[in-house]
Amino acid sequence: MKSRVIGILATGVLVYNAVLYKSISLAIAGCMSAALLVLASLFLVYRGRTIHVSIQVPIASAECNSPLTVRIHVQNDSFLSCPKFQCRLEQGSSFLRRKRKIWMRGQSALPGENCYDYKMRFTDYGSYRVYLKKVRVYDLTGLFYKDCSVECSAFVQVFPQMQEIGVHITETVNYFWADADVYDDFRPGNDSSELFQVRPFQNGDKIQSIHWKLSAKSDELLVKEVSQPKACPVVFLLDYKSKKQTDVRKVNAYLVILASISFSMMDAGCPHYMVWYSGLRGDVVRLRVDQEESLYLFLSCYLEETFQDGAENLLEAYREKFRGERYLHVLRLDERLEFWKNEDLLVEFTVKNWKKRLGELELVV
Repeated sequence: MKSRVIGILATGVLVYNAVLYKSISLAIAGCMSAALLVLASLFLVYRGRTIHVSIQVPIASAECNSPLTVRIHVQNDSFLSCPKFQCRLEQGSSFLRRKRKIWMRGQSALPGENCYDYKMRFTDYGSYRVYLKKVRVYDLTGLFYKDCSVECSAFVQVFPQMQEIGVHITETVNYFWADADVYDDFRPGNDSSELFQVRPFQNGDKIQSIHWKLSAKSDELLVKEVSQPKACPVVFLLDYKSKKQTDVRKVNAYLVILASISFSMMDAGCPHYMVWYSGLRGDVVRLRVDQEESLYLFLSCYLEETFQDGAENLLEAYREKFRGERYLHVLRLDERLEFWKNEDLLVEFTVKNWKKRLGELELVV
């Protein structure tokens, strides 16, 4: 727009001086300048209809402060090359509710399909959408341009860097029994609703455990072993309720703390539920974490959430939704970075000392 305004002003100055001084050369220069403006405008209209741009992120997971490849696809349906173009990207985080605008300069786009790779950095943890909002195409001279609106985006997640902490599992947690939808693949239990395995009869087995139908078919006594439910003895409440969070350092600390505690409990063999109020669903949700895949599934879902006021008391809302559920311990991390176990405040993290306090934390469940 600026170059076009400058071109119009320059043409006006030439025409004015040509009339004022009755100069034929200035009049010719003014006419040539006006013709150039008209031709450039027509060419840019044509160029805007023949250029199609899209965005792609080959690897949708990034590390904080590490470069990530963003690929721009440019389809030039014209027989003429596009000597110059620019793309405006917007980097938006749903977790932090802030956007960052970046202009990326492209090389010439030849007729057909063109691909260009750029490097972007994400300085904070969270779930990001990289939007391609605008493409600026230039004429053959490179002096005049036109902005074309584009609506496409790519998804990127920056997971927090987890720090291992000391977790000590008590015998009560190790041998905790309760109803569950998940069963142990290696140990039999006492849940008669699920069959673990069938094996030959041994001395000491109860008569009630004999599988009579299979025994009659195989001409030997076979015993059925029932399954062991893998209940979650620990419930971890993520009680972050701030709508407007401006301290990015506190948000990053909060995410690293919760991910580190969950990872360390999983690594120590303590299955647990991660519980939070979902603004996307308008309800209390939970995810079971007992292996690495489920940990990253939880982080992926939680990073897409936005901070907002939900249940006034998250524990009461959880008990109301999952009535009759048995568990041993309730952990809670809130927006003040206070970490609670049941009714006891274990650690009060701050923005300045949270790394040191997290490294010194010893969690006994």
